[in-house]
Amino acid sequence: MRRGIRRFVWNLEMPSPIHAISGDTLLIRYHTGPDGKPVKKAIVYTQKEHGIAQRTVDHDAVRIVERLRQNGHATYIVGGAVRDLLLGRIPKDYDIVTDAEPARIKRLFYRSRIIGKRFRLVHVYAGPRIFEVSTFRSITNGTIGNTYGTIDEDALRRDFSMNALYFDPIEGTLVDYVNGLRDIRAMRVVPVIPLKTIFTEDPVRMLRAVKYAVATGFTIPLTTRMAIRRHAPELKSASISRLGEEAVKIFSSAKALPIIETLARYRLLDAILPGIARVLASGGNDAVALRRYLSELDESVTETGDKSLRRLLAYVIKLPVEKASMAQALDVQAAYYEALAAAREFLSPLTMPRVEVEAAVEAIFVAPEALPKVKKPRKRGRRKPAAVKHAETLARMDIPAAAKTAMKNFVSAPAMRASREERQPLDDTAAPGEGTSRSAKRRRRRRKSGNGSDG
Repeated sequence: MRRGIRRFVWNLEMPSPIHAISGDTLLIRYHTGPDGKPVKKAIVYTQKEHGIAQRTVDHDAVRIVERLRQNGHATYIVGGAVRDLLLGRIPKDYDIVTDAEPARIKRLFYRSRIIGKRFRLVHVYAGPRIFEVSTFRSITNGTIGNTYGTIDEDALRRDFSMNALYFDPIEGTLVDYVNGLRDIRAMRVVPVIPLKTIFTEDPVRMLRAVKYAVATGFTIPLTTRMAIRRHAPELKSASISRLGEEAVKIFSSAKALPIIETLARYRLLDAILPGIARVLASGGNDAVALRRYLSELDESVTETGDKSLRRLLAYVIKLPVEKASMAQALDVQAAYYEALAAAREFLSPLTMPRVEVEAAVEAIFVAPEALPKVKKPRKRGRRKPAAVKHAETLARMDIPAAAKTAMKNFVSAPAMRASREERQPLDDTAAPGEGTSRSAKRRRRRRKSGNGSDG
């Protein structure tokens, strides 16, 4: 098949907050159609036309592209990183795509490993950072198949046009097969895959559409909005692990509150976070408190940049944990486990790592002893113990201080002391002073015979 590049004058003005272009010379990638005439495949924008400064691109990402290029492989930066660079933002991570297969990529990079069973790709390590390098995929088995293909086929597999732009950081060119740059400049979330199949093949794409729209301020076309509402119930069939990944991305986006509220309007929240959906739908003080905590989460991510999972979850589960921990329980340990169960139920059906959930609960857990006791009628003259702290003190405590107080009370509880004493090894036969390590005793060195001794 004949391929080539043809120049033409593009007179269509494209108003944009980024870089408006009018009357510039562009490059066109084309191939010969069945009738022998050239058919446009992609527009190739130069640096002057797309406006991405090469100095703003991560140096490690450029180094990976260079290594693959030097070994004869077509390689580009693709996806959200290109979108963020066009919008003048700093990309959180970089996805790289190439025509090299995973085994070949791994041979070219010493610090790398192949991951995935069905969708095999390579993680390339640069210091503490991870760059995801994948191979062009084909559309012969649909948009969720795993057959290697060409760059133009790979572009047609992408979910939305804003994520189907291929940037060459070496030449400074941007390859656009699906009019993605036009849609970014028009501030629209436009699907690449036909609407009749995009959400049935992968329902998680509905979450991604809403997330992109809120995060960028773009609009979703009417036909796409209608398709999302029509296919919303199908989201419940998505795998829990993928829903969990998307939930973490939402929590760490610094726009968790508006994204979650938008998901609720599209009736998508019931499938991913039904606990939050119920609280928001019920209204009242709980809904107000939950919105406040999610707003605090967004402020925390923006100000501190801390996106550790336990810190994100601490804001998300704060409402059910506080309600459970303030209930009158038998002891601190029982109250803690009640709060932990409430947190897990609130996050269900998502299954977050147990260690992270427990750490988040500990960060906001308020022990009953830390609250003023509610006066109750005395029974047979027995008196209740006095309160240790006041609620006003707790209100001034930040999350780390609350965690410290809660864990101090938890560890010092009678049940925990008894448990530690049972685990402590006892030796009733040991005399005072005994039990010291033998290695601490200095041994007397034995003299060797025949080395000048006194005889």
